[in-house]
Amino acid sequence: MNLKKARNPYVYASATVLGLLLVGWLFGQLMATSDNTYKRLLLLQDVVNQVSLRYVDNIPSDNLYHRAVEGLLDGLDPYTELIPAKDFERFKEIQVLSEYVGTGISISRNNEQIVVMNVYPRSSAYRNGIQPGDRIIRINGESTHNWTTEQVSLRMLGEKGTRVDLTVSRHGAEEPLKFTLTRNPVVVPTVTRHFMLDGTTGYIRLASFTERSAGELRQYLEQLLDQGMKSLVLDLRDNSGGLTDAAIRICELFLEGRQLIVAIKGRRAEDSSSYFSDGKPPLRDGLLAVLINEYTASSSEIVAGALQDHDRAVIVGRNSYGKGLVQTTYPLRSGDVLKITTARYYTPSGRNIQREFFSRVRTMALRGDSADEGDKEKKQVIFETDMGREVRGGGGIAPDVEAKVDSAATDPYIVRLNSHTFDFAVAYKSMNPEIILPFKADRRVFDAFVSYLDGKEFRLDSKKLEGYRDYITDYLLTYRIAEVAWDDNAAYQLVALHDPQLKRALEVLALGDSGQKQLLQKLSESKEEDSR
Repeated sequence: MNLKKARNPYVYASATVLGLLLVGWLFGQLMATSDNTYKRLLLLQDVVNQVSLRYVDNIPSDNLYHRAVEGLLDGLDPYTELIPAKDFERFKEIQVLSEYVGTGISISRNNEQIVVMNVYPRSSAYRNGIQPGDRIIRINGESTHNWTTEQVSLRMLGEKGTRVDLTVSRHGAEEPLKFTLTRNPVVVPTVTRHFMLDGTTGYIRLASFTERSAGELRQYLEQLLDQGMKSLVLDLRDNSGGLTDAAIRICELFLEGRQLIVAIKGRRAEDSSSYFSDGKPPLRDGLLAVLINEYTASSSEIVAGALQDHDRAVIVGRNSYGKGLVQTTYPLRSGDVLKITTARYYTPSGRNIQREFFSRVRTMALRGDSADEGDKEKKQVIFETDMGREVRGGGGIAPDVEAKVDSAATDPYIVRLNSHTFDFAVAYKSMNPEIILPFKADRRVFDAFVSYLDGKEFRLDSKKLEGYRDYITDYLLTYRIAEVAWDDNAAYQLVALHDPQLKRALEVLALGDSGQKQLLQKLSESKEEDSR
C-alpha cells in the first residue's frame, strides 16, 4: 500500500495542461450527476473527439481518456489510482510476492552515476561478486550515462534464465570489471534485521508486509527463542505497510487464543469482515515492545493497534502516519488495474486511525510534528484497551512511551554530511580489506573522513564536527563501513545501542519483571502521576 500516489511522468505546456484538466473536470461533473448514463458517456466522447480534432496541440485520444480517468480519481484519496497494465506485474511481484526475476541488485543514482547499494543473498549478482559501491557504467555494452534508475532496472529485469552483461567501475580497480549475470527469481527479504541485543532480548526489524512476511518473521522468532530470547523489540519504523492478510498472520504470532485483530468495514457487505487470531503464538508470555515512527503506516498500524488494544505490547517511538483505509485491486477490460479504497479498518477497541489531514501529512512528517492540538481534540475520540487504558483514534497510533531520534540525525548539516558516508565507506573498505567483526570506527577513521570531505569541497564546520564527533564516528561511520563490508543486519547490530528510540524500548522492557500487563500498568500509573 503505497503512501504516495503515482504521478504521470509527462509534462505538457501550460495550455495543454489546462485542456486536460478541463476534460478531467467534465468527467467528474458527468459522473456526479444522476442523468442517463448513455448521455453522460456520449458527452464525454464528444468532448474527447473535439479536443483531439481541434485542440492547438495534437493529443492522442487515448491520452485524453487516461487524463479524464485521473481527474476522476485524483480527488478521492491519496491511495486510489489506476495502475497501467505494463506496470501491474512489477507492482504484484514487489509489493505482493516480494519476488521478481532479475539479477539481485538494489541501485541508486548518485552524481549522475548508477551505484549498487545492496546485493541480495543467493542472487546471480551475489554469486558473481558484484559489491555495494560498484558503479554500473554499461549494460549489454550500452553506456548508462544520464540513465535513470528506472531505465537501469528495466534492463536488468527479464525472463528467467536469460543473461545480461554488466560493466562496473570499482574503487581501487585500475580497469572496469565485466560480469555476465543470469536472471533468476530474486527474493527480497521483508525481515531485514534479526539478532540478540543481550542474553535474553531479541530484535527484529520488519520492512514490509508481503506474502512472505509472516513466514520469515516466524522463522527468525524461533531462531532467537532457541538463543534464549525472553523478550523482543519488533521494529516497524519506516514500514509503510502492504498486505492486510500479512498483518493478520503476523498478529497471530503474538496473540493467544481467539482475539479480534481488525475489523474492516466498507459500503458493501463483501467489503466488510472481521479477523480473529486462532493460533498458539511462539512468543506467548515474553515481553514485547514495538517501535513506530511517523512513517509507520497501514498494515504496520494494524499490527501496532491490535497489540496495543489487547495490551500485548508497549508501543514506543513517535506517532504513526495514520492510514486507516483498505485498498482492493480490480482488473479492467483494458488490461489496466484499478486500485481503489473499498473500506476502513478498525482496531479491536473500535478505533479508525485514519488521519484526515491528507494535504498536510507529508509536511508534518518531514517537520517531525503532528496535527495542531485543536485539531487533535476535535478529531480524536477516546477508546479503551482490554485493561482500560485510554487510547485515541483518528490520528495514527500514539505510542505508550514517546521517544525522539538523536538531535544530530535531524540537523541539516549532518544530513548533508551523511550523503558522503557511503562513498567514503567504499573507499575505506577498498584500502582496508582486512577489517573484521566486531568493527568500530575510531578517531583515526573520523579524521580520514574529515579529510575526505575537505577534498570534496564540503564546507567544514569545526564546531559542528566536534560537537557531533561521537555521533558521526560511533553511529554514521561505524554503520556505513560495516554495511559496505558485510550487510545492514551486521552493521545495525554494531550501532543498535546508539539508537535512542531502541535504547528507550530496552529501558521500558527492563521494568517488566512481573509481566507485560504489569509493565503497562506501571506505565499508566506513571503517566497519571506526570499529568497531576
